[in-house]
Amino acid sequence: MDAISFVLGVRTGHLRGAQLKDLIYAYDDREKEQKGRRAFVRLVYLLPDGSELQFTRAITSSGGSEYRIDGKVVNWDEYSARLKELGILVKARNFLVFQGDVESIASKNPKELTALFEQISGSEDLKREYEDLEEKKARAEEKSALVYQKKRTVVMERKQKKEQKEEAEKHLRLQDQLKSLKKEHFLWQLFTIHNDSIKMNAELDAEKRNQEDLMQELEKFGHEADKKKKEQEKYQKEITQCERKIKERSFKLDKHVRFCRHLFHR
Repeated sequence: MDAISFVLGVRTGHLRGAQLKDLIYAYDDREKEQKGRRAFVRLVYLLPDGSELQFTRAITSSGGSEYRIDGKVVNWDEYSARLKELGILVKARNFLVFQGDVESIASKNPKELTALFEQISGSEDLKREYEDLEEKKARAEEKSALVYQKKRTVVMERKQKKEQKEEAEKHLRLQDQLKSLKKEHFLWQLFTIHNDSIKMNAELDAEKRNQEDLMQELEKFGHEADKKKKEQEKYQKEITQCERKIKERSFKLDKHVRFCRHLFHR
């Protein structure tokens, strides 16, 4: 059993002996102390297709292990991986039942049994990978959530920008409409002012003509007034002469009356 366990890669602690060289058979103590002694165990595995696969584990002269597959020296990882492909799990020791294994399994609690089953089934080797994948999944979900949040933020910002753009376009349209209305209003004002200006110019022209007519009439009336004034002066002179004659005759008449009265009294 030690030989089978040894060739299948079981650790020295599970075998009879504190170190590998203790496993080498020796007749007496002198042979045990002899340097350069080697030993090996070769396992021939018959594959389903009828071919053979040889596993060899040797104890070197330095007291270490040497692994070979079909005579080719390999490291422990390649050796154990090839055994694993055949269903032999060295860590789980699922190929041999050691002394005390049954009692040990019977005394395990559910958690320990679960760990043992995971070890025997090989799922324990996938645990690290599973945890890594779970961690990657968590990071991926976190990134996905972050990306989703960013996408949502971008969508909201895009919506906001779109609304702002529409509002700006609406504002520009209203500004254009306001400019157009102001333009029409100013044109209407200019048109009205132009018409009023034409009307006022016409009225001014008419007023100017009326003023000219009035000036002509005033000038005519001035000439007539001057003529009438001259006639008035002429009549005034005649009146003055008549008044003077009247005074003279009145004076003479009074004088004659007084003379007559004087004669009458005499």
